[in-house]
Amino acid sequence: MLRLALHWQILIGMAVGAAVGLPLNILAERGVIDVEIPRTVAMYGNELGGLFLQLLSMIVVPLIMSSLISGITSLGKLEGLARLGGRTVSYYLATSMLAIIVGIIFVNIIRPGVGADLKSLQQKAGVEHAVQTESEQSLGQTLWGQVKNLVPTNVFHVMSDPDNESILGVIFFSLILGVFIIVVGGEAGAFLTTLASAIFDVMMKMTLFIIHFAPIGVLGFMLYATAGEGLSVFAALSWYMLTVFLALSFHALITLPLLLLLVARRSPFEFFKAMSPALLTAFSTASSNGTLPLTLSSIEERAKVPNRIGSFVLPLGATINMDGTALYEAVAVLFIAQATPDFDLTLGKQVIVAVTALLASIGAAGIPHAGTVMMLVVMSAVGLPVEAVGLILAVDRILDMCRTAINVWSDSTAAAVVAKLEENSAAKASPKGFPIP
Repeated sequence: MLRLALHWQILIGMAVGAAVGLPLNILAERGVIDVEIPRTVAMYGNELGGLFLQLLSMIVVPLIMSSLISGITSLGKLEGLARLGGRTVSYYLATSMLAIIVGIIFVNIIRPGVGADLKSLQQKAGVEHAVQTESEQSLGQTLWGQVKNLVPTNVFHVMSDPDNESILGVIFFSLILGVFIIVVGGEAGAFLTTLASAIFDVMMKMTLFIIHFAPIGVLGFMLYATAGEGLSVFAALSWYMLTVFLALSFHALITLPLLLLLVARRSPFEFFKAMSPALLTAFSTASSNGTLPLTLSSIEERAKVPNRIGSFVLPLGATINMDGTALYEAVAVLFIAQATPDFDLTLGKQVIVAVTALLASIGAAGIPHAGTVMMLVVMSAVGLPVEAVGLILAVDRILDMCRTAINVWSDSTAAAVVAKLEENSAAKASPKGFPIP
C-alpha cells in the first residue's frame, strides 16, 4: 500500500485545518452562525495541537543534552570545538543582520505606516488594553539577563522548566559537560561518550515515532489559527502584514538559498524538501524549541548533515539565531514609527533599530510570541510608545508562524553551510591522497 511522505501528510493536515476553520470564521463574521462556534473549534484545535507540542517538548531536554554531548565528544579535540563554535556564531550574526537589512529596505519601500492612524487601527483591530509596562527592560538589562540565564543555579531545575524557556542553561551545561569529558578522557571519558551516543540514538528513535503524529498536531494548530482570528483584524493591518511577509519571503527564497548554493554547494530545492517536515511543523506550532527534535531528525536522516555538526549548530540556533524574529521586530518598530505622528524617523534611528533588533533577537526565547515581548526593548531604544505594541499583537499569531519557519530554515541552512566549511577545513588539513575520515 502506497504511503504518503511525511511532508505531504503535514501539508494535508494544514489544508484540512484551514478548509474547516476559515469558512467557519467567515460565516461567523457575516452573522450566519454564532461567533462562539469557530472560537470553540479553535479551542479544541489548540488543545489537539498543544498535545502534540507537549510530546515534542517532552524530549527536547534529553535530546539536546545527548546530541550536544555526543557531538562535542566526537570532535575529539577542543580546537575543533572552538572552530565550529566560531563559524556557527559568525553565521548566525551575519544572517540575522542580513534579515534585518532586508526588512528595513522593504519597510522603507512600501512604507505601510505612512498615513495610517494608530488609534483608528487599534479600534479596528480590537485592541483594548495597552501592553503592561513591567515587561519593559533596557537593552543592557536584556543582554545581562541572557548572560545570567546562561549559567543555571540548578541544572535539574532548568531541565524541568515546563515551557523550555530556560533551554539556554541546558545548552551551556551540556557544552561544559562535553568539554570536560574530552579533558578527562581515559576510560571515564570513553564510557560517558558511549553513554551519550546511546541515549542520543534512543532519543532519535523516540523522535521519529512522535513525528508520525505531526499531521494531526498541525491540523489542530491550523484550526486554531484560521478559526480563532477575526478577518477584520487582517484587513485593518493588511499593508503591514504584506510588508513583513514579502521581507520574510525574500530572506527565505533569495538570501538563504544563495548561501546554500554558493557556500554549502547544495541544491536549495532538495534541501528544502529534506527539511520540509520541520519547516511545516515550525510554521504551524510557532515554536523553534518545540520543533527542535523534528529539525534534528530531518537534518541528519533526510538532509544527511553529520550528527557532530547538526547536534551542535541546531540547538544553539534554536536559542540565539532568530532571523525571522529580528526581521519582524525591525519592520514592526519602523511601521509604528511611520504611523506615529511627529516622530522623526532618521537614518540614525533606523541604524539603532537594526542593531537593537539584532541583539534583542538573540535574547528572544524559541517559544510563541517571544519576539513581541522583545520588541519593547527595540521600541524603548528609539523612544516610541510601548503601548502601540498592542496593535501588533492583534495579528501576531499568523506572523509568528511565518517568522518561526524562517528561524528554523536559517538554522538548517547554517548546519549545511558549517558542515561544508568543516569539510573544506578537513580536506586542507589532511595530507594529499590521505583524506581524513
